[in-house]
Amino acid sequence: MATETITTEQVPSPASVIFSNGFLDEIVENICSRTVTWSRHVGADGLTDEQATAIAYIDKLPKRSKLEALSKDPSLYANIFGTIFTRITRVDVLQSALALAADLIPADKTFTVALNSLPQICESLGKLLDSEDEATRLLAAKIVILLVIATDKPPVSIVQKMLDCSCQLSTCDDYKLKDLAAQSYGAILSVKSTRTLFWAKITTYAPPLLEILRSGKGGLQLQYYTVLVFWLLSFELEPAEELNKKCDIIPIVLDIMKIAIKEKIIRVSVSLFYNLVTIAPEENIPALLVVSGLPVIKSMAQRKWTDTELESDLVTLSTTLQEAHDSMSTFDEYVSELTSGRLRWSPVHKSIDFWKRNVEQFKEDNWKLLKELAKVISTSSDNTVLAVASNDIGQVITELPEGLKVLQQMGTKTKIMEMMGHPDPDVKYQALKATQVFVARAFA
Repeated sequence: MATETITTEQVPSPASVIFSNGFLDEIVENICSRTVTWSRHVGADGLTDEQATAIAYIDKLPKRSKLEALSKDPSLYANIFGTIFTRITRVDVLQSALALAADLIPADKTFTVALNSLPQICESLGKLLDSEDEATRLLAAKIVILLVIATDKPPVSIVQKMLDCSCQLSTCDDYKLKDLAAQSYGAILSVKSTRTLFWAKITTYAPPLLEILRSGKGGLQLQYYTVLVFWLLSFELEPAEELNKKCDIIPIVLDIMKIAIKEKIIRVSVSLFYNLVTIAPEENIPALLVVSGLPVIKSMAQRKWTDTELESDLVTLSTTLQEAHDSMSTFDEYVSELTSGRLRWSPVHKSIDFWKRNVEQFKEDNWKLLKELAKVISTSSDNTVLAVASNDIGQVITELPEGLKVLQQMGTKTKIMEMMGHPDPDVKYQALKATQVFVARAFA
């Protein structure tokens, strides 16, 4: 195959989604099998005789006949459901109305538009999302999502409410609810205007999703829909630039790719990397190279896939990463490793020649790289990272003792000295060596 270069124009918008969840579908089916005497809810409960007659009529029809009746007067039925969601409080009646509406919305666009146009619909459904009854909450969530994905610009208030509800579901112990959360996020984020709302609360929404990916529990479907969430975010510039810094998503998804047995999981993972590398190459190409993404991508590019687009994206990614790798100096590789925060014992860290040739660059931009090492010491909890960073700081101060003042101002010198009591033997040893350098160079 001919080699390709990635351009931003090659990143298409994601296709619109069809929201369907087996757990919710089962709830809808069970509730729809019940009988409601709608005439009992005329007057005080808010239904007129005409509305009660109309919903009773459509409720008893088979699915195809329901849709035929609905198509004759979608606005009438939209107003009936709006009235029920706003005024009726009986749980069994609400459940029946929600289940019926959830069954009808995907099948009739005119009815969906009519529901979306009701001035009170968002407020009414928002209150139902807070119901004490789980089935009511979940069915209301389904309708909200179906209404959100039916328009380019859904109301901010209901989108935010639904994102918060999805976050609550993602923290539940029940994996059916986690699966629903991931699918809900995916459906909502398929609408471009919603992604800024999710991104604004990424530190709240992402951790439960990342835990799903790290744990590997809940099944392949859950794994797929969770990666899909991050893929949808990656279409936007700021998330593409910051996603790996905030979520460490590249190594997590790369590990999933290595052992994935379903092509669709590999497909969505590769699509995520493709977007990241295309939209924000400076941030993400080094991050992929640092975690040995190139050999993984190259190996996959040589395999046969049923999806030709997957094959093409793998070849393009492989070529792009290889070209970036070939153009990098040893020092470039070191800087990429440092800025990723994933320091490992690669040969340069113990190479005296490397430090003598490159140490002056640690002074540039007001000691930018030395401060980056100091930041790693103060923020990382990974023992290998702490050990390597301590070694590197010792190497820098050996050659540039004036850098010790920078470390003192940042509190890094004290932090490293405290790490001499660290339970990990390698961290303790490297901290001891760095402290010995501090003492020796303090009077240099």
